[in-house]
Amino acid sequence: MGVLRTLGASRLRRVGEGYALITPAMLVATLFLFIPIALSAYWSMTEYNGLTSPRWVGFDNYTYLLSDPEFTKAFVNTVIFVSLGMTIGPALGLITALLLNEKVPWRGAFRTAYFLPVTTSLVVVAVVWKLLLNQDGVVNWFLSLFGIPGHAWLADSSTALPSVAAASIWQGLGFETVVFLAALQSIPGYLYDAAKVDGAGAWARFRHVTLPGLRPTILFVFVIGIIGSFQVFDQVFVMTQGGPSGATTTIVYDLVQRFRDLDLGKASAVAYLLLMILGAISLFQFWIFERRSR
Repeated sequence: MGVLRTLGASRLRRVGEGYALITPAMLVATLFLFIPIALSAYWSMTEYNGLTSPRWVGFDNYTYLLSDPEFTKAFVNTVIFVSLGMTIGPALGLITALLLNEKVPWRGAFRTAYFLPVTTSLVVVAVVWKLLLNQDGVVNWFLSLFGIPGHAWLADSSTALPSVAAASIWQGLGFETVVFLAALQSIPGYLYDAAKVDGAGAWARFRHVTLPGLRPTILFVFVIGIIGSFQVFDQVFVMTQGGPSGATTTIVYDLVQRFRDLDLGKASAVAYLLLMILGAISLFQFWIFERRSR
C-alpha cells in the first residue's frame, strides 16, 4: 500500500505540474477565444446593436442573409477571389519550387527573395500594389512604353477584384514555393533513378513520382490557402474599400461593415456562415484526397 501510495502521489505531482503549466494558456484562451465564440453564437440568433438588450429572433438572421443581395454579392466576389488565388498561386509556387529544386547558383538567395513578401505586412503589400496600379502608377507607365494606354485598374469593376487577387498571389507565392520546395527535397532520389531506368521521361517522372510525393503537401497548401483566402480583408480595405460599387466586397469585409453599423446579430451570423463554408470545403478536400490516395 505504501508503494502504491507513493506511486500515486508521484503521478499526481507530475500531472499537477502539467496542469499548472497549461492553466495560464487555457485561461487566456477561455477569456479571449471560447467565451467570444459562445457570445457570437448567441448574438447570431438575436437582433442586437450592442446598446440595447439582445432580442431573440432564432434563425431569422441566417435566412435574411441567404436572401440578401449584398451578402450574395460578397459571397460571389469571395469565391472568385479564392478561385483566382488558389489556381494561379499554387501553380506558380510549384513551378518556382521545381526550378529552385535544380542545382542552380544562389538557390538560397532566390529562396529568401521569394519568401520575403510573406514576412511583409499585408497592409504594406496592399499599399505598394495600390501605388503600382493607380492611374499614374508604375504599371501604366510600363505599358505606355509599348504604346498601350493606361487603365484605372482599381476603379474599374471588371479589373478591381483581379488586381486585389494579383497582390495576394504575389504576397503568398513565397510561402507556397518554400513549402513545395521542402516537399520536393524530401522525395527519395532513388525513385527518380528507378523511373529513369524504366525509361520514364520528364513528364512521366513528374506525374508518377513527383505528384504522388507531393500529395500531402498539396492538400496542406490548398486547405491553408483556401481558409486564408476566404478571410481576405486587409487588401480589400486598403486598396479598394470594397468598391467600386461593391465589386471587391468580400464576406469578411461585409462582416466588418455590419459590425461598424452596429448590426451585431447579422454580423455574427455572417461569421458563422463563413465558419460553416470553410468547414464544408475543408472536409470535402480531405475526402477528395483520401479517395485519390487509395
